[in-house]
Amino acid sequence: MIYKGVQFNLTFVEGNGDVANMPTHGGIYAEIHWPTRSIRIGETGNSMRGRNRSHMRWADKHRKSAHNEKEAARQGIIVDLVKEWGSEGLEFNVITDDPRVREDRELRVDCEKHLHEWAREQTEFRNINTQRGYRTRN
Repeated sequence: MIYKGVQFNLTFVEGNGDVANMPTHGGIYAEIHWPTRSIRIGETGNSMRGRNRSHMRWADKHRKSAHNEKEAARQGIIVDLVKEWGSEGLEFNVITDDPRVREDRELRVDCEKHLHEWAREQTEFRNINTQRGYRTRN
């Protein structure tokens, strides 16, 4: 898929989503949880590798019930998933690390919104994107 001149990789193959091989710069990524065939789209202006490693630690802490009281009380589809699975079965795939997307937050967020629409319409994965508003962070 191409959107606003940015090429997206939307072909996800189980076993190919290794967080250790993700770029250390910004872009747009997909989190795929293979056992439940769930997908979540995310973006960052910083390291995709670092962002997703922190997601794995967060997930594993939920599975081990090791979060503080406030975090442990969180609810939602993603929290339910990680409380059961932690990071087991979770893979991360680069959708795009196009330099324009890395450097232009507005374009990156616009692309992410477009991909959230795609995720709602596609039928291969269960869409677990829960984002309603868009952040002001990098």
